Amino acid sequence: MATTRTTRIRRTAVAVLATASLVSACGDTARAPVPPGAGAPSVVTDETPQGGWTPGNGPTYVAMGDSAAAAPLVPPQAQPAGCLRSTNDYPSVLARHVEASAFTDVTCSGARTEHLASRSQSTLTGDVPPQLDAVTADTQLVTVTVGGNDVDLPTIAANCRRTSLDVQPCMPDLVTDGVDTISQAIDADADDWSDLVAAIRDKAPAARVIVVGYGTYVRPEGCFPDEPINPTDAAYFQAKIDELDGRLRRIAEDAGAEFFDTRALSVGHDICAAPEDRYIEGFAPVRPAAPLHPNGAGTQAVGSALADYVFAVPARR
Repeated sequence: MATTRTTRIRRTAVAVLATASLVSACGDTARAPVPPGAGAPSVVTDETPQGGWTPGNGPTYVAMGDSAAAAPLVPPQAQPAGCLRSTNDYPSVLARHVEASAFTDVTCSGARTEHLASRSQSTLTGDVPPQLDAVTADTQLVTVTVGGNDVDLPTIAANCRRTSLDVQPCMPDLVTDGVDTISQAIDADADDWSDLVAAIRDKAPAARVIVVGYGTYVRPEGCFPDEPINPTDAAYFQAKIDELDGRLRRIAEDAGAEFFDTRALSVGHDICAAPEDRYIEGFAPVRPAAPLHPNGAGTQAVGSALADYVFAVPARR
């Protein structure tokens, strides 16, 4: 039991070091290209926003997700401490903007889809129940950020750290004989993500469900040695984030949910940006945040943009 618990705790700690994993790169003026469709709402109709929410008449809101949503080490931190969840994470920012009538934030660092859907999650301070338990028939808004841990991006980020360009990049080890390890994992986990969105909609049929994607963490050319990842790996990693976001978008739309793409709003704010411009911290954070995770500026930007989206874009039915 002790060994099993230690292993779980280590996995959570590794996830905190890189749930948004795939990162690296810099150049004070260079910026990553905006992926096609990034930042655009996935669904626009002529319908009135679901629930008719207006400031002062906000929804009952449940936030689900991993550390990209929980914002570990961004102050102040909430309870339970083991989830490393900030009360200034993007869900909290969104809840304040929409003046949610009730708000439950169950995001937890290190979470995989199973921890959202059906299994308790072991943390440094004890087990937490499946996040889906927080969703009820009365829930009107759900946001979800998940997938990075399922495809082991934290482990890959840790293994791909390089202190010299003389060391071979790790990308060739991840793509062998035409088989891409991360793409293969995305394909393997896609059904679980679909099932999760379906389960949320089953529990809260009237809820507006928004899958929130991962952002622009790295510009293609990298910024070695400022961030210790080979430029080849930097381009590869952001491409894999884009691939993950693309799959999550399709899953959300197929399930009658929505996808909110954060890549456009985070361009120029990646870990290689000037410290005052970053939304994502690098391997050695200069502002309170876990390495390779959103800082307070990042959570404010995403939460505020989400609020604008919720009020401006009609819900998909």
